[in-house]
Amino acid sequence: MLQGIAVFAMQGRWQAAVAIALFSVAALMLPPLSYIASGVIALSTLRMGPKEGVKIVAAATVILTLITGLLLNKLMISGLFLVSSWLPMLGITLVLGYTRSLAVSLLVASGLAIVCVFGAYLVLPDPAQWWQHMMTPFFDVVTQQKGWALDQTQTQALIVDMSSMMTGLIAAGISMNVMLGLLVGRAWQAKLYNPGGFATEFRKLRLGKPAAMLTVAVTAVATSPLSESLIVIGECLPVLLAVFALQGLSIAHALVKQQQKRSFWLVAIYVLLVVMMPQMVVLLAVIGVLEQWLNFRKHSIE
Repeated sequence: MLQGIAVFAMQGRWQAAVAIALFSVAALMLPPLSYIASGVIALSTLRMGPKEGVKIVAAATVILTLITGLLLNKLMISGLFLVSSWLPMLGITLVLGYTRSLAVSLLVASGLAIVCVFGAYLVLPDPAQWWQHMMTPFFDVVTQQKGWALDQTQTQALIVDMSSMMTGLIAAGISMNVMLGLLVGRAWQAKLYNPGGFATEFRKLRLGKPAAMLTVAVTAVATSPLSESLIVIGECLPVLLAVFALQGLSIAHALVKQQQKRSFWLVAIYVLLVVMMPQMVVLLAVIGVLEQWLNFRKHSIE
């Protein structure tokens, strides 16, 4: 089915635009489907070129505006997708197209997310307070539901705790959407035009020691007493963990290939990512950081 989506998108500009718009609408109900929409942008731009990529995104914006305007009476949804997903996806795909480096592209995506974190702290007097204001109406509704176990004081404490992390988590979520979309598009490109090429490229992914050292430094700040005065640094940690979790997955794929293990081990990792996402992201990120010095894939089979 996924390959069929890629084949359909490659039939022309409007086919690609329709696929992007429809999967974005579906993502309103099932968010992971946004990775497919982003993947179509990446595939189309990599295969058809930057100019055509821009035209496809513009066409998708028109289509999504019409769909959401007619069905939901909310024209701004297309604008939100354009700013938070499609334009960043287009930009990072151009980075990949010009650099031919998956590692550089992923690091640029993470760097832009970090810039957004700092930007939020420059624009908003108190981002945590802003998130508290945004989340309170949502929790007012949730607390009225049956089965909500926290009292008012505990709920307020939860809101405060979450608000202090939301800027970084949102930035990490946006960067992860872009990075996964890029990987999906690259995988489709290889499947259609260079079978087996993406698997080798992904297993060789290496983000480098400078990025690993930055992650270690940010982790040290975020887990020390300095975190109270350097909140913005701690908010960058989720972004760095996200990209190094992808590095950890790359290592897992390489080791399974090296050891000639069954794909069951990879399936188990992905299942655990769904069931225990925070813990698995941290674990994979730690492995990804350590890889830059310990070289777990030294004898990996390509």
